[in-house]
Amino acid sequence: MESDIELKISFRFLELSEKQATALRSSELVAKFGTHFKTKSITGIVPLNVVNINQISIFIDENNISKETTDIFISFVTEYDTRIIDIPSFVNQAVIKLSCKLVLSYTIA
Repeated sequence: MESDIELKISFRFLELSEKQATALRSSELVAKFGTHFKTKSITGIVPLNVVNINQISIFIDENNISKETTDIFISFVTEYDTRIIDIPSFVNQAVIKLSCKLVLSYTIA
């Protein structure tokens, strides 16, 4: 069962206003944008890493974003139905600092 699993880890803003989305576009955070499939709200997705946790926290505070409308999204593809995966410690730090929930998505290929 020696198989490398690539984790994709992102911070998601799930309900951005137009003003917040514009601010995110002009920030130093590299974001992609879309529309939430249920709420039809603007979403912003930022790849999460050790370096940008503090920047995300500042952006949330400066733009009055409700922490309830954010999450950390982890996704991966595996060929096994049972696996132990170590989540990087910076994700735990981000959950605490950003006070957001963690969402996990996986696909068995």
